[in-house]
Amino acid sequence: MQGITVVSTVKHSIIAALTLVAACRPPVSTPPPTSAVESTIGADVGFLASPALGGREAGTAGADSTAEFLALRYQRLGLRPAFRLRCDAAPSCPESYFQPFGIERGVALAHNVGTVVDGSDPLVRNQFVVLGAHYDALGRSPTFALDRDRGFVIRPGADDNASGTAALLELARRLRDRPARRSILIVNFDAEELGSIGSRVFLNNPPVPEQAMTFMLNLDMIGRLGENRLFVEGVRERATRALIDSAVAAVGIRADYVANDGRSDHATFLADGIDAVELSTGYHIDYHKASDVAARVDLVGMERVLDVAEFIIRRTADR
Repeated sequence: MQGITVVSTVKHSIIAALTLVAACRPPVSTPPPTSAVESTIGADVGFLASPALGGREAGTAGADSTAEFLALRYQRLGLRPAFRLRCDAAPSCPESYFQPFGIERGVALAHNVGTVVDGSDPLVRNQFVVLGAHYDALGRSPTFALDRDRGFVIRPGADDNASGTAALLELARRLRDRPARRSILIVNFDAEELGSIGSRVFLNNPPVPEQAMTFMLNLDMIGRLGENRLFVEGVRERATRALIDSAVAAVGIRADYVANDGRSDHATFLADGIDAVELSTGYHIDYHKASDVAARVDLVGMERVLDVAEFIIRRTADR
Protein backbone atom coordinates (compact mmCIF):
# COMPACT_ATOMS: atom_id res chain seq x y z
CA MET A 1 0.00 0.00 0.00
CA GLN A 2 1.34 3.38 -1.01
CA GLY A 3 2.64 6.13 1.19
CA ILE A 4 0.74 9.37 1.74
CA THR A 5 2.40 11.34 -1.04
CA VAL A 6 3.39 9.42 -4.11
CA VAL A 7 3.78 10.96 -7.55
CA SER A 8 4.96 8.77 -10.40
CA THR A 9 4.41 8.40 -14.14
CA VAL A 10 4.92 5.52 -16.51
CA LYS A 11 7.40 6.00 -19.30
CA HIS A 12 5.44 4.20 -21.95
CA SER A 13 8.17 4.71 -24.51
CA ILE A 14 10.46 2.45 -22.47
CA ILE A 15 8.04 -0.47 -22.44
CA ALA A 16 8.44 -1.60 -26.04
CA ALA A 17 12.20 -1.11 -26.04
CA LEU A 18 12.74 -3.22 -22.94
CA THR A 19 10.21 -6.00 -23.51
CA LEU A 20 12.57 -8.17 -25.57
CA VAL A 21 15.34 -7.70 -23.02
CA ALA A 22 13.04 -8.88 -20.24
CA ALA A 23 11.91 -11.86 -22.24
CA CYS A 24 15.45 -13.10 -22.74
CA ARG A 25 16.84 -12.32 -19.28
CA PRO A 26 17.42 -15.34 -16.99
CA PRO A 27 16.30 -15.34 -13.35
CA VAL A 28 18.32 -13.00 -11.16
CA SER A 29 18.65 -15.59 -8.42
CA THR A 30 17.98 -19.29 -7.99
CA PRO A 31 14.35 -19.96 -6.97
CA PRO A 32 13.82 -21.54 -3.55
CA PRO A 33 13.88 -25.34 -3.32
CA THR A 34 10.77 -27.29 -4.25
CA SER A 35 9.91 -27.93 -0.60
CA ALA A 36 9.56 -24.17 -0.06
CA VAL A 37 7.87 -23.47 -3.40
CA GLU A 38 5.10 -25.97 -2.64
CA SER A 39 4.72 -25.09 1.02
CA THR A 40 2.11 -23.36 3.17
CA ILE A 41 0.93 -19.77 3.13
CA GLY A 42 3.06 -19.07 6.17
CA ALA A 43 6.17 -20.31 4.42
CA ASP A 44 5.29 -18.18 1.39
CA VAL A 45 5.00 -15.06 3.53
CA GLY A 46 8.27 -15.96 5.23
CA PHE A 47 10.08 -16.37 1.93
CA LEU A 48 8.63 -13.21 0.36
CA ALA A 49 9.61 -11.18 3.43
CA SER A 50 13.04 -12.80 3.79
CA PRO A 51 16.34 -10.90 3.58
CA ALA A 52 17.10 -12.85 0.39
CA LEU A 53 14.61 -10.67 -1.51
CA GLY A 54 15.78 -7.44 0.10
CA GLY A 55 12.33 -5.96 0.57
CA ARG A 56 11.18 -6.44 -3.05
CA GLU A 57 11.64 -2.83 -4.13
CA ALA A 58 10.49 -2.34 -7.73
CA GLY A 59 13.34 -2.40 -10.22
CA THR A 60 15.73 -4.33 -7.95
CA ALA A 61 17.11 -7.86 -8.08
CA GLY A 62 14.86 -8.82 -5.17
CA ALA A 63 11.73 -7.81 -7.07
CA ASP A 64 12.95 -9.65 -10.18
CA SER A 65 13.51 -12.80 -8.15
CA THR A 66 10.05 -12.45 -6.64
CA ALA A 67 8.55 -12.25 -10.13
CA GLU A 68 10.41 -15.41 -11.13
CA PHE A 69 9.18 -17.17 -7.98
CA LEU A 70 5.55 -16.27 -8.70
CA ALA A 71 5.77 -17.38 -12.33
CA LEU A 72 7.30 -20.68 -11.26
CA ARG A 73 4.48 -21.29 -8.79
CA TYR A 74 1.79 -20.64 -11.41
CA GLN A 75 3.62 -22.86 -13.87
CA ARG A 76 3.77 -25.69 -11.32
CA LEU A 77 0.05 -25.30 -10.73
CA GLY A 78 -0.42 -25.94 -14.43
CA LEU A 79 -1.97 -22.53 -15.07
CA ARG A 80 -1.40 -20.74 -18.35
CA PRO A 81 0.34 -17.35 -18.66
CA ALA A 82 -1.84 -14.25 -18.86
CA PHE A 83 0.32 -12.18 -21.21
CA ARG A 84 1.94 -12.31 -24.63
CA LEU A 85 5.34 -10.91 -25.46
CA ARG A 86 5.43 -8.25 -28.13
CA CYS A 87 6.57 -9.42 -31.54
CA ASP A 88 5.97 -8.70 -35.21
CA ALA A 89 3.35 -11.46 -35.58
CA ALA A 90 1.05 -10.14 -32.85
CA PRO A 91 -1.58 -12.92 -32.64
CA SER A 92 1.16 -15.57 -32.57
CA CYS A 93 3.48 -13.89 -30.08
CA PRO A 94 4.69 -16.28 -27.36
CA GLU A 95 2.82 -16.44 -24.06
CA SER A 96 4.48 -15.12 -20.92
CA TYR A 97 3.74 -14.83 -17.22
CA PHE A 98 5.50 -11.45 -17.31
CA GLN A 99 4.34 -8.00 -18.39
CA PRO A 100 7.53 -5.91 -18.27
CA PHE A 101 7.53 -2.13 -18.08
CA GLY A 102 9.89 0.72 -17.37
CA ILE A 103 9.66 2.78 -14.23
CA GLU A 104 10.66 6.37 -13.81
CA ARG A 105 14.03 5.80 -12.19
CA GLY A 106 16.23 5.61 -15.28
CA VAL A 107 15.89 2.36 -17.20
CA ALA A 108 14.95 0.13 -14.27
CA LEU A 109 12.59 -2.64 -15.31
CA ALA A 110 9.56 -3.90 -13.41
CA HIS A 111 7.19 -6.79 -14.12
CA ASN A 112 3.56 -7.57 -13.54
CA VAL A 113 3.08 -11.33 -13.19
CA GLY A 114 -0.16 -12.90 -14.35
CA THR A 115 -1.93 -16.19 -14.93
CA VAL A 116 -5.40 -17.37 -15.91
CA VAL A 117 -7.69 -19.96 -14.36
CA ASP A 118 -9.97 -20.79 -17.28
CA GLY A 119 -13.69 -20.81 -16.58
CA SER A 120 -15.73 -24.00 -16.70
CA ASP A 121 -18.68 -22.59 -18.68
CA PRO A 122 -18.02 -22.11 -22.43
CA LEU A 123 -20.82 -19.52 -22.55
CA VAL A 124 -19.07 -17.08 -20.17
CA ARG A 125 -15.46 -18.32 -20.24
CA ASN A 126 -14.40 -15.19 -22.14
CA GLN A 127 -15.52 -12.99 -19.28
CA PHE A 128 -12.95 -12.38 -16.54
CA VAL A 129 -12.93 -11.62 -12.84
CA VAL A 130 -9.61 -10.00 -11.93
CA LEU A 131 -7.91 -10.99 -8.68
CA GLY A 132 -4.96 -8.77 -7.83
CA ALA A 133 -2.31 -7.89 -5.25
CA HIS A 134 0.92 -5.94 -5.46
CA TYR A 135 4.11 -7.78 -4.59
CA ASP A 136 6.58 -4.90 -4.36
CA ALA A 137 7.54 -3.25 -1.09
CA LEU A 138 9.94 -0.48 -0.02
CA GLY A 139 13.16 -2.50 -0.05
CA ARG A 140 15.94 -0.54 1.61
CA SER A 141 14.68 2.86 0.52
CA PRO A 142 13.69 5.29 3.29
CA THR A 143 11.79 7.48 0.79
CA PHE A 144 8.29 6.44 1.83
CA ALA A 145 9.30 4.77 5.08
CA LEU A 146 7.83 5.75 8.44
CA ASP A 147 11.10 4.91 10.22
CA ARG A 148 13.43 7.04 8.10
CA ASP A 149 15.74 7.53 11.06
CA ARG A 150 16.89 3.93 10.52
CA GLY A 151 18.27 4.80 7.10
CA PHE A 152 18.84 2.20 4.39
CA VAL A 153 17.69 -0.96 6.14
CA ILE A 154 15.48 -3.70 4.71
CA ARG A 155 11.78 -3.02 5.12
CA PRO A 156 10.51 -6.51 4.30
CA GLY A 157 6.83 -5.72 3.80
CA ALA A 158 5.49 -8.95 5.30
CA ASP A 159 1.98 -7.54 5.65
CA ASP A 160 2.49 -4.93 2.90
CA ASN A 161 2.16 -6.95 0.75
CA ALA A 162 3.69 -10.39 1.10
CA SER A 163 0.37 -11.26 2.75
CA GLY A 164 -1.70 -10.42 -0.32
CA THR A 165 0.83 -12.03 -2.63
CA ALA A 166 0.84 -15.32 -0.70
CA ALA A 167 -2.96 -15.21 -0.66
CA LEU A 168 -3.09 -15.04 -4.47
CA LEU A 169 -0.95 -18.16 -4.70
CA GLU A 170 -3.31 -20.07 -2.41
CA LEU A 171 -6.40 -18.77 -4.20
CA ALA A 172 -4.87 -19.80 -7.53
CA ARG A 173 -4.57 -23.33 -6.19
CA ARG A 174 -8.12 -23.41 -4.86
CA LEU A 175 -9.59 -22.00 -8.08
CA ARG A 176 -7.56 -24.39 -10.21
CA ASP A 177 -8.92 -27.32 -8.21
CA ARG A 178 -12.50 -26.13 -8.60
CA PRO A 179 -12.88 -23.61 -11.45
CA ALA A 180 -15.68 -21.06 -11.52
CA ARG A 181 -17.94 -20.47 -14.52
CA ARG A 182 -16.08 -17.34 -15.62
CA SER A 183 -12.32 -17.17 -15.99
CA ILE A 184 -10.19 -15.70 -13.22
CA LEU A 185 -7.34 -13.41 -14.27
CA ILE A 186 -4.80 -13.36 -11.43
CA VAL A 187 -2.32 -10.48 -11.47
CA ASN A 188 0.57 -9.67 -9.14
CA PHE A 189 1.26 -5.98 -9.69
CA ASP A 190 4.72 -4.43 -9.45
CA ALA A 191 5.57 -0.80 -8.58
CA GLU A 192 2.38 -0.15 -6.60
CA GLU A 193 4.40 1.68 -3.97
CA LEU A 194 5.52 4.16 -6.63
CA GLY A 195 1.97 5.14 -7.52
CA SER A 196 0.12 2.06 -8.77
CA ILE A 197 2.27 2.00 -11.90
CA GLY A 198 1.85 -1.73 -12.51
CA SER A 199 -1.95 -1.62 -12.52
CA ARG A 200 -1.88 1.41 -14.82
CA VAL A 201 0.35 -0.42 -17.26
CA PHE A 202 -1.93 -3.44 -17.02
CA LEU A 203 -5.02 -1.47 -17.98
CA ASN A 204 -3.17 0.48 -20.68
CA ASN A 205 -2.03 -2.84 -22.19
CA PRO A 206 -4.69 -5.35 -21.08
CA PRO A 207 -4.19 -9.03 -21.95
CA VAL A 208 -7.96 -9.35 -22.49
CA PRO A 209 -10.49 -6.73 -23.66
CA GLU A 210 -11.21 -4.32 -20.84
CA GLN A 211 -14.95 -4.72 -21.37
CA ALA A 212 -14.53 -8.44 -20.62
CA MET A 213 -13.38 -7.64 -17.06
CA THR A 214 -16.52 -7.82 -14.96
CA PHE A 215 -15.07 -7.24 -11.48
CA MET A 216 -11.75 -6.75 -9.70
CA LEU A 217 -10.84 -7.81 -6.14
CA ASN A 218 -7.64 -6.39 -4.65
CA LEU A 219 -5.87 -7.83 -1.61
CA ASP A 220 -3.52 -5.35 0.06
CA MET A 221 -2.30 -5.90 3.64
CA ILE A 222 -4.47 -8.76 4.90
CA GLY A 223 -2.16 -10.10 7.61
CA ARG A 224 -3.32 -8.22 10.73
CA LEU A 225 -6.94 -9.11 11.41
CA GLY A 226 -7.02 -7.53 14.86
CA GLU A 227 -10.46 -7.12 16.45
CA ASN A 228 -11.92 -9.42 13.78
CA ARG A 229 -12.43 -6.40 11.51
CA LEU A 230 -11.93 -6.39 7.74
CA PHE A 231 -11.74 -3.07 5.92
CA VAL A 232 -13.59 -2.98 2.60
CA GLU A 233 -12.82 -0.15 0.22
CA GLY A 234 -14.22 0.94 -3.14
CA VAL A 235 -17.74 -0.51 -2.97
CA ARG A 236 -20.06 1.36 -5.31
CA GLU A 237 -22.79 -1.13 -6.19
CA ARG A 238 -25.50 -2.17 -3.73
CA ALA A 239 -25.32 -5.74 -5.04
CA THR A 240 -21.56 -5.81 -4.36
CA ARG A 241 -22.07 -4.73 -0.77
CA ALA A 242 -24.75 -7.36 -0.29
CA LEU A 243 -22.34 -10.00 -1.63
CA ILE A 244 -19.59 -8.90 0.74
CA ASP A 245 -22.01 -8.85 3.66
CA SER A 246 -22.84 -12.48 2.87
CA ALA A 247 -19.15 -13.38 2.61
CA VAL A 248 -18.09 -11.91 5.94
CA ALA A 249 -21.16 -13.36 7.68
CA ALA A 250 -20.29 -16.83 6.37
CA VAL A 251 -16.75 -16.55 7.75
CA GLY A 252 -17.61 -14.69 10.95
CA ILE A 253 -15.74 -11.45 10.26
CA ARG A 254 -17.04 -7.90 10.66
CA ALA A 255 -16.85 -5.69 7.57
CA ASP A 256 -15.94 -2.04 8.01
CA TYR A 257 -16.76 -0.14 4.80
CA VAL A 258 -14.42 2.80 4.20
CA ALA A 259 -14.15 5.49 1.56
CA ASN A 260 -11.85 4.90 -1.40
CA ASP A 261 -8.59 6.78 -0.78
CA GLY A 262 -7.04 5.84 -4.14
CA ARG A 263 -3.85 4.41 -2.67
CA SER A 264 -3.88 0.88 -4.06
CA ASP A 265 -4.41 -0.91 -7.36
CA HIS A 266 -8.19 -1.32 -7.18
CA ALA A 267 -8.48 2.47 -7.55
CA THR A 268 -6.97 2.20 -11.03
CA PHE A 269 -9.80 -0.12 -12.06
CA LEU A 270 -12.45 2.08 -10.48
CA ALA A 271 -11.09 5.05 -12.42
CA ASP A 272 -11.56 3.03 -15.63
CA GLY A 273 -15.17 2.24 -14.77
CA ILE A 274 -14.59 -1.36 -13.64
CA ASP A 275 -16.33 -2.44 -10.44
CA ALA A 276 -13.49 -3.03 -7.97
CA VAL A 277 -13.11 -3.65 -4.23
CA GLU A 278 -10.16 -3.87 -1.87
CA LEU A 279 -9.91 -6.08 1.20
CA SER A 280 -7.43 -5.04 3.89
CA THR A 281 -6.92 -5.59 7.59
CA GLY A 282 -5.72 -1.99 7.86
CA TYR A 283 -2.74 0.08 8.94
CA HIS A 284 -0.69 -0.72 12.04
CA ILE A 285 2.38 0.39 13.96
CA ASP A 286 4.76 -1.57 11.68
CA TYR A 287 3.40 -0.12 8.41
CA HIS A 288 6.26 0.95 6.09
CA LYS A 289 8.83 0.06 8.72
CA ALA A 290 11.62 -2.49 9.11
CA SER A 291 9.47 -4.12 11.80
CA ASP A 292 6.87 -5.35 9.25
CA VAL A 293 8.24 -8.89 9.50
CA ALA A 294 6.71 -12.31 8.86
CA ALA A 295 6.59 -13.25 12.54
CA ARG A 296 3.98 -10.54 13.12
CA VAL A 297 1.57 -11.75 10.45
CA ASP A 298 -1.60 -13.33 11.85
CA LEU A 299 -1.78 -16.50 9.76
CA VAL A 300 -5.03 -17.70 11.30
CA GLY A 301 -6.69 -14.38 10.56
CA MET A 302 -5.18 -14.34 7.09
CA GLU A 303 -6.80 -17.72 6.35
CA ARG A 304 -10.17 -16.23 7.27
CA VAL A 305 -9.66 -13.28 4.94
CA LEU A 306 -8.72 -15.78 2.24
CA ASP A 307 -12.04 -17.53 2.78
CA VAL A 308 -13.88 -14.22 2.39
CA ALA A 309 -11.95 -13.47 -0.81
CA GLU A 310 -12.72 -16.92 -2.24
CA PHE A 311 -16.41 -16.51 -1.42
CA ILE A 312 -16.52 -13.15 -3.24
CA ILE A 313 -14.58 -14.37 -6.25
CA ARG A 314 -16.65 -17.53 -6.69
CA ARG A 315 -20.01 -15.80 -6.29
CA THR A 316 -18.97 -13.06 -8.72
CA ALA A 317 -17.58 -15.50 -11.28
CA ASP A 318 -20.53 -17.89 -11.05
CA ARG A 319 -23.47 -15.49 -11.11
